[in-house]
Amino acid sequence: MLAAPIYGVPALRINIERERVLVAADLHLGIEGELVARGVSLPSQIPKAKARLIELIKQHKPDRLLFLGDVKHNVPIATWQEWRELPDFFANLAKLARVEVIPGNHDGDIEGMVSPGVIIHDFKGVVLGRRRRIGLIHGHAWPNPSVLNVELLVAAHNHPAVEFRDELGARTIEHVWLRCKLEPKKFPKKLRGAIEGDGPELLVMPAFSELVGGAAVNKSIPEELLGPMFKAGAVKLDEAEVYMLDGTFLGTIAALRKLRGAKH
Repeated sequence: MLAAPIYGVPALRINIERERVLVAADLHLGIEGELVARGVSLPSQIPKAKARLIELIKQHKPDRLLFLGDVKHNVPIATWQEWRELPDFFANLAKLARVEVIPGNHDGDIEGMVSPGVIIHDFKGVVLGRRRRIGLIHGHAWPNPSVLNVELLVAAHNHPAVEFRDELGARTIEHVWLRCKLEPKKFPKKLRGAIEGDGPELLVMPAFSELVGGAAVNKSIPEELLGPMFKAGAVKLDEAEVYMLDGTFLGTIAALRKLRGAKH
C-alpha cells in the first residue's frame, strides 16, 4: 500500500521508492491566542504537539516529516507566541527527520519561523515518486497540473468530522478520514488535461490539532466543506467513504446524512 493512515492517529504513513514519509496536517499551532479572546485560557499546546510528533517519528522512523499545511494558526498577522516558539519546534523535529511544509492558508510568515534545512514547498502542491505517484496539497487552492497526474491525491484543509448525538442530546465531534472520487469535468479547463480517466482517488486528512473544529460531513450543509475542489463540485461528495481514526468504516456521506434524517 502506497499510503496508510496510522491507527488511532490523524497522521498518514507513505512508503514510496524506499522512502518513508510521515504526513500530518492542520496543526494550527498558536490557536490558543484566538481562544483567549473567547474567554478560554490554555497554556501553549506547541510542546504537546511536538511530543506527539516525536513519538510518531520514533515509532515509524520516517525519512521525511511533511506538514500538509496550516502548521500555524493566526492570520493575517502571526502572534508573538508563534514567532517565539515555532523556530524551536521546527529545529527539534529537524534533528529526527527532514522537515518539509506545503503552506496552507494560515501559514503566512512561516518562512521566517523555520530552522535552517526545513523545506518550504509551493502552496500548489508536490508529487512524491516517479513510477507510482502521490500528489499532496493543502486544499485551499487549485493544485498545479502535475499534482493531478497521480495515483492518489492527499489533501487537508477541511478538518472532516462526524457529529454524534446521544439520547439526551449531548453532542460530540470525532475527526475522520474521507476517501473520495473526483469529477474531472468540474475542474478548470487548464487542469482537466492533466487528469487521466476518472482521476486519482482523493484522501482528505483529519486535523492533527485537538482544538480545531471540524466540518461535520453527516450534517445537511455541504457548504461547510472548503476549498475550490469542493466548492466547484469536483468531488463526488455523496459517494465519499467516511472512516474513523481507528479504521472503522461509517458508510458513505450520503448514507450518514440519510441515517441522520438530513435533507439534501
